[in-house]
Order: sequence, then structure tokens, then C-alpha cells
Amino acid sequence: MKLEDLIALNLQRFKKREQNTRFLLKEFEENGNFKPNFSKDDYRAAEEEIKKAEELSVKIYPFNSNTFPEQLRKIKDPPLLLYVKGEIQDSDVFSIGIVGARKCTEYGRSIARKFSNELAILGITIVSGLAYGIDTSAHNGALDVNGRTVAFLGSGIDVIYPQSNKSLYERILKNGAIISEFPIGIQPSQYNFPFRNRLISGFSLGIVVVEAEEKSGSLITAGFALEQGKDVFAVPGNVTSAFSKGTNKLIKDGAIPLTDISDILENINEFRNLKRERNEVKFSDEENLVLGVLENGANTVESISFGTKIKPVKLNQILTEMEIKGLVKRIAGRYIKTYDN
Repeated sequence: MKLEDLIALNLQRFKKREQNTRFLLKEFEENGNFKPNFSKDDYRAAEEEIKKAEELSVKIYPFNSNTFPEQLRKIKDPPLLLYVKGEIQDSDVFSIGIVGARKCTEYGRSIARKFSNELAILGITIVSGLAYGIDTSAHNGALDVNGRTVAFLGSGIDVIYPQSNKSLYERILKNGAIISEFPIGIQPSQYNFPFRNRLISGFSLGIVVVEAEEKSGSLITAGFALEQGKDVFAVPGNVTSAFSKGTNKLIKDGAIPLTDISDILENINEFRNLKRERNEVKFSDEENLVLGVLENGANTVESISFGTKIKPVKLNQILTEMEIKGLVKRIAGRYIKTYDN
């Protein structure tokens, strides 16, 4: 099929939602070379879509091209095409999806950011959905350590949702990719997000659910992951918290409890070699000094400065950088080590 055919079919699916689309999609999945009979108006709309993409500096990756991600070609109901801003790299096949509640606890945000930090440091791409809450923390966690992250949208590639994540959207473009299968200009809707969720799980080698209520879109993502033969990890939560009901149920149903990224590294074959490399992450001499005195009980700027002989002004800068990297955490004015080296 030509690009124009795929765009026309995609426009029918998500913009016009015409009744014959289901039959055409079935024909496409069973015979990718079939030739649908589109009208002149359909082709005109497809040409306009190509023009819009060019104006927005958006690349269109059709299903039958070499640029289309192989891992998404293999899923049930693969997308006909992808709209891409930023760059998809070969290394992105080594990726983990991190998802969870939009309305989440501060604990959930910090855990999503911590795991994202630690995985990104190992070169693992973090995949999520640009939503409020856990998704936002997961993307930021990767970017904080100069790692890669990929966001799949439940809207057209030009529609940033939520709008408050505009700066995050732009930040991702510098070290990752924004991806959508929806035509340009399509607004987010409840109908769209399950489609988006199957791509998050399909693109990733495994899915992490940090927090989720009993009925949550994150559980839909986990369901797609299981259908696709992927591992599902769930962060255990407070049994009295509504935000942990979904994750605790996943664990009862067989998901892998996640308390440390070694749980991921040990269970996904493609990551097993990274466990050794994790202990070989290089720190600066000053960072090693700080980690050493933290192990010996120092926890304030004054006591760390005394133990390392680093002046407080310089030390504050080092501690800030270490906190961003996920190596330490500041709680009530005291620092604790959060990275096991």
C-alpha cells in the first residue's frame, strides 16, 4: 500500500469513523498489500495530511516502511502509521513502560522518578503517556539524568495534553520522541486512550505500574502487556490507599512485585547483562566521597562537609546534582543515600 492509502484508511478510522473501516482493517492485517478503493476526496485529505505534517516537522512512518518500529509491527492490531516528532533510535528497543494514576500520591511520584532515574542511567528508554501524575514523573526522571524517553499520545501529535506539560513535551523532543497514531488535530478523548495504551506496552519490553485505582487505564495497559507476552511489574502499596488497589490486585493476579530495579533486570532477558553494569556506573571523585560519608552516618550539609572536606557552597551544588541523578534524597533537611553502588 502507498502512504496515501494508509493515511486515507487511518483518517477513516479515527476521524470519519466510517462503518466499512473495520472490514478494511481486517483486510489490511491479513493482507498488507491489498488495494482499497478510496475516493478522490479521501486522497485529497491524505495529501493535505502529508502537507500538514511537513509544516509541523512531523515524520510519518507507514507500517510497511523500514522506519516503522519492529516491536509495534508484531502486536495485534498494529497501527497503520505513526506520526513522530523527535527521533526513534535503535537503542529504544531496550525500553520499559512506566505508567500509573494521574491523581497520585507524592510517594508514587517519587518512586516513578526514582525507578526512571535508575533505569535511564543504564541506557534503558522510559516509555509513558505524557499524562499528569506518574507519567510526568517517569518522563522527567529519565530526562533528569540525560536519559531517553518516548511519549505516546492519545491525541494528534500537534495536540499537547495536558497543556501544562508543554515544556515537558518540548524537553522530550531533545532526547527522545513524541509518537501518535492519531491524525493531526485529533483531540484527546476517552475512546483514544486504550488505543494509545496498547502502543505503550507494545513498544516496551515490560510494563511498570506504580499506582493505580481499582478501575484505571494503567490496568488496561497492563492487560495489553500480558496479551503481548510482556512482563508486568507492580509497586506494592498501602492497603488502605485507593491509589494502591489496582497495583495490589495486579500482584495478587500474578504481576511481579517491584521494590528495586533489580526485579526488572533479573526478569527481562534483554536486561540481565545490565545488572553487572549497574554496579559499574562511574561516579565523580566528589560523589564517591559524599556517598562514603553518607554510609558512615553523616546526613546534614555540615556533617557531610566535615567528612568530605568539601566547602558547603560547592557541596550544595554537588548534592543537588546527585539528587537529580537519583543518588541521594533530601528529607527534612537531611540527606539519605538512595542508590546502591
